[in-house]
Amino acid sequence: MAPSQPALPPTPPILAVYPFQCICADYFHQQGMNYLVIVDRYSNWPIVERAQNGSEGLIAVLRRTFATYGIPDELSSDGGPEFVSHITRSFLSSWGVHHRLSSVAFPHSNCRAEVGVKTIKRLIVDNVGHGGNLDVDKFQQAILQYRNTPDKDTKLSPAICIFGRPIKDLIPILPGKYQPHPVWEESLLAREAALRKRHIANHERWQEHTRRLPPLSVGDHVRIQNQVGNHPRKWDKTGIVIEVRQYHQYVVRVDGSGRITIRNRKFLRKYTPVYKPDRKRSILDDLKYLPPSCSADQSPPTSTTHTDDVPIHPDVSSPGNSPEVHISTSPPVEQDQPVAPIPPQSYSPTLSPRPPSTTPIISPQLMASPLPAQTETSPQPAVEPQTSPIKLRRSTRIRQPPKWQTSEDIILY
Repeated sequence: MAPSQPALPPTPPILAVYPFQCICADYFHQQGMNYLVIVDRYSNWPIVERAQNGSEGLIAVLRRTFATYGIPDELSSDGGPEFVSHITRSFLSSWGVHHRLSSVAFPHSNCRAEVGVKTIKRLIVDNVGHGGNLDVDKFQQAILQYRNTPDKDTKLSPAICIFGRPIKDLIPILPGKYQPHPVWEESLLAREAALRKRHIANHERWQEHTRRLPPLSVGDHVRIQNQVGNHPRKWDKTGIVIEVRQYHQYVVRVDGSGRITIRNRKFLRKYTPVYKPDRKRSILDDLKYLPPSCSADQSPPTSTTHTDDVPIHPDVSSPGNSPEVHISTSPPVEQDQPVAPIPPQSYSPTLSPRPPSTTPIISPQLMASPLPAQTETSPQPAVEPQTSPIKLRRSTRIRQPPKWQTSEDIILY
């Protein structure tokens, strides 16, 4: 088992400059139910819904979110079937939303959604109704309180980032606190300074034990690390890079199955194959075997001789006798009339199978017999040999009843 490659240095994502410019979504399973969570990258505002009806349910939730908070520029998600379906792609394209997919078995590329999933799971425990129902007071009060809780670094809550003021919840606050903040620009600068301090600390931590890997190109042969199954660290799959994307992502066509997968550079290792795979053949490759007079719809002519460039001359002694075949090893005798050259015949193994040969077997005595002298008479047509009809063998056995059976033993009912 080959060791895993080191992690790549962190790549900063596109930072949002206003609320709900970039959102991320993910599905998760909790207490036997499936849920969908959507998180805003700018304010960390969470939205959670029960997962239902597959892609149609996802589109319904996204449509309500776009109508309430505005159309985002980018949606980040993993490659789940609900996100990569045709109707979901068509919906995002019609609304003008760029869809960014994370790599397979690499949740760190969709880290904001994973953090939102972890937070919502804590809120769901002991707060949902019967059957995982979210439309209950306990859960709605819990998520309202979370949206109104300031961040430990920025000191700003998701509600302040979106509305510019706290939203009213069950915890009483001083009068006048619900008014918009008078120094909103100062709060924005303070938020940027706090985030800069956090990012610097996290960047130093994420930089440890990392190393840059050489980039790959389209057409490179790579080995793929599993990341799933009973042997997640084995490099037992191979493929070819067919597309290069941002954030160290590569689209790979897996050998054997031919399926398309998106992988991070960390889980790909370039190698040189022992031999290059054969080029795929098509019907166009076989057309060059056809003679010029034969079209593509007709099968190519097949050769009926098995000797190496030895001409065969039929000799008919009499109309009633079968023709005798003589093989001439001397150069052909020049004739008065020119003979049209016979086009070279070829054989393609993929267009049609070779028909069985009809050339008669030539005995050594016939090969040694001399060739008769050429005459000025016109050549006579070859007479086909007469073959006697094949007589079918029929049995002369007469079917008789067994000797132990008599008429007395037959009982009529």
